[in-house]
Amino acid sequence: MSLIKYFLLSFILMSSLSAQAVGPVITVDEKEYDFGTIIEGAIVSHEFYITNEGIKDLHIIKVAASCGCTVAKPAEDKLEPGESTVLKVTFNSAHKKGNRKNYVTIYTNDKSNERFKIVTTAKVLDRNEQPDEIKNASIISLSKRTHDFGRVKEGKVLELDIIVRNNGKSDLKIEKVNASCGCTAALLSEKLIKSGKSGNLHVEFDTSNMVGKKTRTISIRSNDPINPRMLITLFVNVE
Repeated sequence: MSLIKYFLLSFILMSSLSAQAVGPVITVDEKEYDFGTIIEGAIVSHEFYITNEGIKDLHIIKVAASCGCTVAKPAEDKLEPGESTVLKVTFNSAHKKGNRKNYVTIYTNDKSNERFKIVTTAKVLDRNEQPDEIKNASIISLSKRTHDFGRVKEGKVLELDIIVRNNGKSDLKIEKVNASCGCTAALLSEKLIKSGKSGNLHVEFDTSNMVGKKTRTISIRSNDPINPRMLITLFVNVE
């Protein structure tokens, strides 16, 4: 190799490394996750951890899933150098069967990795091929499992109504509804929901003494054998 070619290659390499070093750098603790074997109708979630290993702010521009059955949302969309956030990915296996593979793409301002892909897999078993206690059980369904209130003024009490429906053959019994903090109240209109019927979950979220981006959750425990615990995640940016 001639001396000129050597210096040219060295310059290109150093320029590339320098460009990576001065910008944001996205890393994720796992690139793939297997939910394992689940029964059709199960809703499963996994948390991935995104870290900015660069020296400038990392902006998560958007997160897109390859299928409407998969929901993915980061807790934060801006990470300073060294900061991390959680990306919760939820897969709803309703009306799905067999081996499933879904992709989640994270779009960022990391010039060396503007589209970071995560893969989730699962093997979904036919619900009708399960024992009678599964086939004839209650099936809980929520009109929404995540909600973003957007930007609000501090002190505002936010309200939200979520429909809780029983799509199964047996009575749906709501055993417990818990909020992750005292700032959130959740009141259910019915604790026993007949097959094919619905109830209303009224949520109030008090933003008093809050500032910045906040995430709160509400858990619902029921006698649905496939999804005994459902989680509702609330997002808000308090000014």
